Amino acid sequence: MSDITHTEIATGSEKGKWYWFLRNATKQMRQLGWKYRILLSLLAVVFFLLIFAFRPLYHSFILGIRIHLFYAIATLCVLVSLYLLVKKRWWKTFFTALTGLIIFFVIVFLCDVSPHKYLTLYRQYKMLNIVELDDLPQTAYERIQPYNSIHTLANEAMMETETPTEPDFVRIGEDYRWTMAIEPAYNIPRIWNNIKSLVSVSASAPSPDFSSKNRISVDFGVGENLLLSKNTHTATIRAFGLRRYLSYEPSDVKYVTNDSGEWVQIVSLVRWRGILFPRPEFGGVQVIRQDAQHSLWSMFKRWLLGTGKWISPEEISKHTYLVNQSTLPKIVSRFIANSFRFQEGFFAPLPAYHRGDIRIPDLPEDIHDQPFTVYANFENDKAPDGLYQYFALEPFHPDKQGLSTSLFIPADGKNVIYVYKHHLKSEALTGVSAIAAKVIESKKFYDWNRNHPVEHRPFIRLIDGKMRFLWLTTVVTKKELGGKQFIAGSIPDVVLTDAAYKVTSWVDPLHPELWIQTISKEFAGVWNQK
Repeated sequence: MSDITHTEIATGSEKGKWYWFLRNATKQMRQLGWKYRILLSLLAVVFFLLIFAFRPLYHSFILGIRIHLFYAIATLCVLVSLYLLVKKRWWKTFFTALTGLIIFFVIVFLCDVSPHKYLTLYRQYKMLNIVELDDLPQTAYERIQPYNSIHTLANEAMMETETPTEPDFVRIGEDYRWTMAIEPAYNIPRIWNNIKSLVSVSASAPSPDFSSKNRISVDFGVGENLLLSKNTHTATIRAFGLRRYLSYEPSDVKYVTNDSGEWVQIVSLVRWRGILFPRPEFGGVQVIRQDAQHSLWSMFKRWLLGTGKWISPEEISKHTYLVNQSTLPKIVSRFIANSFRFQEGFFAPLPAYHRGDIRIPDLPEDIHDQPFTVYANFENDKAPDGLYQYFALEPFHPDKQGLSTSLFIPADGKNVIYVYKHHLKSEALTGVSAIAAKVIESKKFYDWNRNHPVEHRPFIRLIDGKMRFLWLTTVVTKKELGGKQFIAGSIPDVVLTDAAYKVTSWVDPLHPELWIQTISKEFAGVWNQK
């Protein structure tokens, strides 16, 4: 008591025992802190490094809270309201509110309509910059091999210790190619090794060459499937500042050449905009250059600060290699496509109404869902030529398989959506979900137990002065891996199906330049009928 003055005793006696407990505890903590200041400082540094360096581990959790904040607040409000009703013993009001909640969730479950998602999609649609097209563009640089077959064929060309990443259809200069990295096949090398080579094959080749001729030597310190600090997604998250950490997430990883001809990694970023009604949008790209230095300092720097340079969506146009490039994350483009359920107004997607409602017709037998990245040539200059993510939207009910709307979303993330509404032009075109049956029907004696038509991409050409819409299909052979992998073989079968007349033509994959001549001859009878 010698350290406490009479004034403090008089004042403290009025504040009670809790005041003295907290005051003395604080004083003891200060004394211990000063005595063990060196140890506590070291512990504080270690704690900071652990939190800072391992921030990628809990990034998805924090971002999940950010995305689902509306549900958290709504749940808290409901629980507090029910608690207050019970506390005040307002049982009649309590059971009325509880019954209303049960009815509400039953309706949501049966109708498969989330009010929050409904409002978010509507807000997304109202904010789109939509340009309606009067004429369809022509497609070009058609890829013959489907996405999954490229990956399977590349995997068959690898050595025991190698494995390819997922292929990407990208622009390399004026050419359009499949690119993928060659990574270590096993976990221990994934911790220490770098990405030493890439594969780049022509997208229009019927039988891609995966030999050394199409392999490029590189030296990337991070990779899509490497582990720990060498993982591209982890390194990208570490490069985020606080603002981007709370709203951005890495998506696809692609390999392209920059304006200097150097191979770089580009990581497409998704930005979640909005607080209570967040929606995904293009967040730019993280560009990662090759790393010639492999010192301990560079590894420590990557562990703490990540790697790469962020290029925002507004700065994409300043970099030629990113313009007309395939950088838009599919989660963003699919969210945009789903928002077209509101093209006939706010009430259009309501159950038992569905006026102008649409769906993305994903096929369960196929491996690669929409969108398909295609090259579109707009001859009327209403839109720039280049790579687009294409959606073939169909009426909401699965039994309706007509082509309702075609979406051309710029693959480089430009804030404009090009729309061609087939249903308003009375074209009566067959939708993508019906094409597999037309192909199978065209060759009834084909071995369809082992083969399957996949990836029905648009093939649009101006033929005899009229724009013809056809579907380009590759017939692939199933591998015995649970039905989840396909291989097209060295030279696959290719089928063109006229969307208006539902007739098919099996064309020569080795000579795409003869396709127009072939279908003009085979379809002349139906095209010229009155």
